[in-house]
Amino acid sequence: MSGAFTIGMNVYSFGLFVEPLENEFNWNREQVSLGYAISFVTSLVAPLVGRFVDIKGSKIFLIGSLVLVGLGFILRPFMTSLTHWILLNALVFAGYPGTLMITSGVLIQVWFPKSRGRMVGITTAGNNFGGLIFPPLTFIILSRFGWQSAYFFYGVLVLTLALLAIFLVRNNPNKSADSKIEDSKNYFGLNINEALRSKQFYTLTLGITFACFTYNGIMPQMIPHLHTEGLSISMATLAMTYIALMGMLSKFIFGRLSEKISSLFLMSISVAIQGLALAIILIANGNIWVIWLGILIFGMGFGGLGALIVLTITECFGLKSFSTLYGLLSFLGIWATFIAPWMMGRIFDSTSSYRSGHWITLLIFSFGILMLVTTKFMNKNRNFLIDD
Repeated sequence: MSGAFTIGMNVYSFGLFVEPLENEFNWNREQVSLGYAISFVTSLVAPLVGRFVDIKGSKIFLIGSLVLVGLGFILRPFMTSLTHWILLNALVFAGYPGTLMITSGVLIQVWFPKSRGRMVGITTAGNNFGGLIFPPLTFIILSRFGWQSAYFFYGVLVLTLALLAIFLVRNNPNKSADSKIEDSKNYFGLNINEALRSKQFYTLTLGITFACFTYNGIMPQMIPHLHTEGLSISMATLAMTYIALMGMLSKFIFGRLSEKISSLFLMSISVAIQGLALAIILIANGNIWVIWLGILIFGMGFGGLGALIVLTITECFGLKSFSTLYGLLSFLGIWATFIAPWMMGRIFDSTSSYRSGHWITLLIFSFGILMLVTTKFMNKNRNFLIDD
């Protein structure tokens, strides 16, 4: 649920807030995008959160992170300047590592050691469930009450979830909620020093960083991009709902396949499918049917990415230092979390279109696939997902 709320509100619905914020504050697209460019804060705090999760367990960081996200939303109706917008986005993104896969990625794999791929797929499908629910909900609230009411309502929802987590979340199925988890028999793989000495860590970091341009550059601006390509706002919102729905199915499929096939290869396929879809939308030149074909294909590839990020790390390094490695990987990819949204906003302000940004992203996806395949060959036959 934490992923469903966070991703549904702040990724899938972000594009719906763009024009209301521009109209309210007379900001341009680049300025609005700066709020998302501040997502590099996630990468700054991720190594610290990851290290402490490996030591202390997930629960305390999940709750604290939900509080940060909730405050980042609930205070937005009171902002009066671009500085406020950037700071409140920073607050939300500071909560990302604890609400998403650094914490839940460990919890799920410890609780379900025999079916990690499937369960990670099902859990991350919650992110897409948020994309299924929140874009149409946001569209309705914005139409009837305005952006201030939408953000305040979402803040209340997230803070309520934090309260529920106090009573419902446990670190380990065999121990109390407050115990350390580092002694669990399910904690296998390389320690942090062994992982950092391997070349695979750095090629995997590049592969995931390039693949994540879809999160930082494509998805936040997908609704306005589809609108400029020819879809109405309501149809673009429907497209996001489809992408979320298809993502739920593809996460389960990719997760299940990862129990038999290398998640590194599967992630390469996921990125390639997204690239194909973006190219189809670009060459459609306003043809609505071709645009929808691209949307249908994009949903198939995009959905699996969230689960596969977690599973590729586990495949290469195991769970012994999973959270620390996830945090370091995020930190080393910090440049992309700023460049991707800034680039999209800057290109739109210069050309009134996202097309050039999407062509650049296709090239970046190609490098990502190359790095992922390279990691697989360097990793040889080792696969902690299957062999532990």
